[in-house]
Amino acid sequence: MYPAAKVFADDISLHTVDTPALVYRTFRIDDCGGIVNRKLDRGETADLILGLRNAGGAVGATMGTLISRGSFIEILDDAGSFGPVGAGETTASNADWFRVRVAGDAPVEVPLYCELILNGSGYNDTLTIPLIVGDSMNLPVGPDGYGYRIYDWTDSCYTSLPVYDWVELRGRGERLTLGDDETRCLELPVEFGHWRYYGNEYRYLSVCANGWIAADTTSRCDFTNVELPYSGAPPNIVAFLWDDLAPSRYGSIWFYYDTANHRFVVEFDSISYFGMAECWEKVQVHVYDTAIAGPNRDNPIAIHFQTINDFRLVTVGMQNHNGSAGLTYLWDGRYPRTAAPLVSQRSLWIEGEVPSGEKEVLTRVKMGGSVQVVPNPFRNTVRVIVPSGLEAEATVYRADGRLVKRLWSAQFPGAVFVWDGRDENNRKVAPGLYFVRMEKGGEGFKKIVLIP
Repeated sequence: MYPAAKVFADDISLHTVDTPALVYRTFRIDDCGGIVNRKLDRGETADLILGLRNAGGAVGATMGTLISRGSFIEILDDAGSFGPVGAGETTASNADWFRVRVAGDAPVEVPLYCELILNGSGYNDTLTIPLIVGDSMNLPVGPDGYGYRIYDWTDSCYTSLPVYDWVELRGRGERLTLGDDETRCLELPVEFGHWRYYGNEYRYLSVCANGWIAADTTSRCDFTNVELPYSGAPPNIVAFLWDDLAPSRYGSIWFYYDTANHRFVVEFDSISYFGMAECWEKVQVHVYDTAIAGPNRDNPIAIHFQTINDFRLVTVGMQNHNGSAGLTYLWDGRYPRTAAPLVSQRSLWIEGEVPSGEKEVLTRVKMGGSVQVVPNPFRNTVRVIVPSGLEAEATVYRADGRLVKRLWSAQFPGAVFVWDGRDENNRKVAPGLYFVRMEKGGEGFKKIVLIP
């Protein structure tokens, strides 16, 4: 005999056929003023349309008041209205919607609850509304214990979105002849500076025939790829095609310092897998020089995949010198929940977070979603657009907190600030990460990227 099922009072809603009974059905987001993906993202202000279903008798027009149960959802416009609805029909606040703001640190894919108080002619009720923030597919992989993240092309809420930027090195770069299971150390050009990786600076970059590079010199040539971080893996590794490869059989390995774009490029050009001569890959890794430092002053890294022919057993990831910190984007065909499956002509971007002390300064002012920065990233000029009714002053800072330039506009309210990538002395600044601070209006910092 099966045990009797337990039924709780909260599991049952009792009503007569003629009594109206509105129940929550769905929500819809209008985020035309922010990141347009029809999702309620972190730090975003958006219009919220609630959908209800009538499980009872007909009911006339109803007013709704929305109340947040926690600190992650702020209600900016708590009043909405719903039209008349018959038995079994649905209604929504399409003509009179609610407006909400999501905290920048709100949990993703976790229900955040609000209460909807309904008042109509002869009808009153309170409904629980579960709002879902974001989508983990739109988050980067990481951070690891040091603060590195790996961004892919689906991470739409971040300015660190990678752009596919293949630099063909055949006939342009220098060929690096490597045998099977061989690693060669290259001294970085003086103009490049040091490769700062996990907070340490290195003058050398090692290239392994088995699809990885490493900061500093190493004689390791591991062909058995593992999940990272792992204490037994090569130190300071950046794995972009880590597998047992056969570069001496087919294809070429190239390197090139692209001075104009401040990056050291290593290309695996049509390199085949060991035991599968007919199956090959074309992948590049770009290590940017000190002119394009990331938020934590480490050198950003980009990985560009021209082909994805057979990545079933490949490792894509990174780790520090002893495996105490690191990230895996792909290993043995498995991805983290936040990673998009790799496809050809797509890229990854790797950079570290702002150090904790600086991060506290940059997040001291509450972030908002109404100020727009376009285009971002930018090459020549960027516009900071402040909506009508909000006064603001704008100042540009480097990622390390140093002042770059104060921006001025006589158009208040509804100002448009323009920055041409020059400092207070009218000198062109180096490509990299910058922040625009809104001195008034409570908007906080906006991240912008100046590209070569």
